[in-house]
Amino acid sequence: MSKGHRDFLWGCLISITLMVINSCGNWGWESIETDNEEQLNIFGLISLDTTFQSFVVVHKTLDTAGPDEEIIGRDTVYYEVWEWINEDTGLMVRDTFWYDPPYVRTIYESKYLVKDATVTISDGQDDYNFIRSPQDPRTSEYWYYGGEILFDPAIYLNVDNSFVPQPNTEYSLSVTTPDGHDVTGTTTTPGIPEIHETHLADTLSIRNLFELTWAHNGDYYTSVATGQTGDLWEYYICGIDQKGQINPGDTTWTSSVDSWCLNDIPHENAIAQMGIRLRYIDENYYRYFLATDGETEEISNFLVGEGSIGTAFGIEGGFGVFGSLSADWTKRFVRP
Repeated sequence: MSKGHRDFLWGCLISITLMVINSCGNWGWESIETDNEEQLNIFGLISLDTTFQSFVVVHKTLDTAGPDEEIIGRDTVYYEVWEWINEDTGLMVRDTFWYDPPYVRTIYESKYLVKDATVTISDGQDDYNFIRSPQDPRTSEYWYYGGEILFDPAIYLNVDNSFVPQPNTEYSLSVTTPDGHDVTGTTTTPGIPEIHETHLADTLSIRNLFELTWAHNGDYYTSVATGQTGDLWEYYICGIDQKGQINPGDTTWTSSVDSWCLNDIPHENAIAQMGIRLRYIDENYYRYFLATDGETEEISNFLVGEGSIGTAFGIEGGFGVFGSLSADWTKRFVRP
């Protein structure tokens, strides 16, 4: 995997911040050489991060014969409506374009998707069902968590909210399909990180580096991400978006500043609110998405798209990953 690819993957994975959760688009599916045998391709994540819930994405590899998508319907479009701002009046104007004759749109869907799976997560005592619950049956874009993480028509969720994951707990995954595919998985959730908030000043400076520290409660892979806590870009400060990856056992992260931010001339009264997220990541998630050693550099996964080498972490009987993460959050005001 090239450095550019790794930077893209890391940027997607850490973009979930306190204020705005940037969608990295459709996470896609992977085409993997499987000797023409279809196998399940799973992305399961147990979340102890209160900003989004646990989910399981179920895809499958395809044999080399036949199409990779199918027609699932047609939609008749009679008109389109869009809005724009009239610069003279400053008012929003709505325009409508009518099709004559109406436009018939063909709706396609990927055959990589698995929409009829039975998905269960268990803690050894209780089983929790995850079901596929499209939010808009007219389209193929079924957004998970309001579209803030990813969209995919094959995302399975615990819709009755009975699944409340606990830290330092082993969970198992079972995915079965009517055509005989069967995948299992295991992950042990990390502990909950605890930021030392009293060690952070109420107002921080981007140019004057600061340290984030947290309590040690286990040797976990750790990530840190900072960012603006609102979408008012007039309050944006260069360097407010930062990210870092910390080795297991370390409990300190030091901020940084890009050279172009040092050349930036900010407004003298510039100030913004910055969200800081600290996250523990289990080994499965880390190895599948973030590791850069020789064993994992050339893998293909949900973020890369098409590839030729299948891999699995926390998964038995198929491809993909079953992982877990936890998080702690805080906010601070920040100046240039």
